[in-house]
Amino acid sequence: MKYNSLSNQAFAALANGLPVPLTITMEGTGSATGWITGNKLYVLCVDAQVGKYVNVSTPIDFDIINVETIHGDANDCAVQCLNTASAISDAIAIAASDTIAIAASDTDIDRATTIDNAYNSFSADDDDLRFAITTDAFVGLIICTIDK
Repeated sequence: MKYNSLSNQAFAALANGLPVPLTITMEGTGSATGWITGNKLYVLCVDAQVGKYVNVSTPIDFDIINVETIHGDANDCAVQCLNTASAISDAIAIAASDTIAIAASDTDIDRATTIDNAYNSFSADDDDLRFAITTDAFVGLIICTIDK
């Protein structure tokens, strides 16, 4: 467990049940929005460019303990969670058949199989958390379970 002071406004907001918006920057094209609520960090990506990074600024101290994705289009792609250039998770392979739609029978959530605890720790005001997009553009939701 991390030490987050209640004088940190973002942590105080989370302690009171409020979501905290995240600052997201795209290395390539596409767009993303992000937020933390409870013990989850969410990044919603729209056409995050293949071969590029989605960078996230961290408003509080936390450790990443799990990474999942929910796919939102019909492309095969992969997403990997990094601390700058060091891999936190293995690459999460996302098949086109994993797309969630209202009438879809395949509603898989894809999970990382490994988390490297040598790189999974972040401090308040870090800008080292990033997601590498490989194989094809990514449309979907990245969900990180955090220990704060």
